[in-house]
Amino acid sequence: MIVDDHALIRRVVRGVVEGESDMEVVGEACDGREAEVQAIQAQPDVVLMDLDLPGCDGFEATERILACSPHSHIVILTASHHEQHIFSAIQSGAVGYLTKDIEPDALIHAIRCAVRDELCIPRPLANRILAHIRSLQLSTNTGMASREMSLTGGQARFRGSELIQVRGGRRVAAGAAQPEQAIALHLLTEREREILDLIRRGHKNREIAGELCVAESTVHKHVQNILDKLHARNRTEAIYLTRECVTASLCDTITSVTRSDYQNLEGSTNY
Repeated sequence: MIVDDHALIRRVVRGVVEGESDMEVVGEACDGREAEVQAIQAQPDVVLMDLDLPGCDGFEATERILACSPHSHIVILTASHHEQHIFSAIQSGAVGYLTKDIEPDALIHAIRCAVRDELCIPRPLANRILAHIRSLQLSTNTGMASREMSLTGGQARFRGSELIQVRGGRRVAAGAAQPEQAIALHLLTEREREILDLIRRGHKNREIAGELCVAESTVHKHVQNILDKLHARNRTEAIYLTRECVTASLCDTITSVTRSDYQNLEGSTNY
């Protein structure tokens, strides 16, 4: 299925996809809400999703489609090269992130990767993400050292409260959220933090309502309060703005997603 608000883009992408004997476009949508309706009906194997959509952006549309069509695989196809958008897309559940200057063969390869539930990000974007993650980790570690270090008799020493954990071969300061993230969390009530934690685990409003034994409308109101307080456009941004750190496992995943070899899939697949 192809989701883009530009008819020309949808037509070009359809032509590329339907050039493959084992691929078929089962639906098109020009905005996120229409995409949700189409996904309920078509249950596509792969959805090519733009981010800049009217009414409901690609991040929210990704979450909505996965809620109503859990087996679908979302691949973002956008003009944006922004690192934060890539993180947000992956957090929303996307298995791929492509820019619209991609070659047709690379698009087909990404679709085949998506069917196998493999994360696919072109090498230039993957390199930028890795550089961004490493800079975040360096900033976090440096900030921890500055806060925890005290000078005694001209010698620097670290207080006993500083802990360094090794994850995936990388040093990560434990138990330290970045200041702006701690401030963001402080703005939320205890109930709002509880709901945000459930959102972070992938729960939808109905599931949260059942977990907390409250009405779904009450959860919806809390979610709106969370978004307003964090100045977040959607649930994904709220998660991103209050994250403690970018996990090293994402680094390890991204470094392995740019391999060019793949096996052709047998049978017909719906897109």
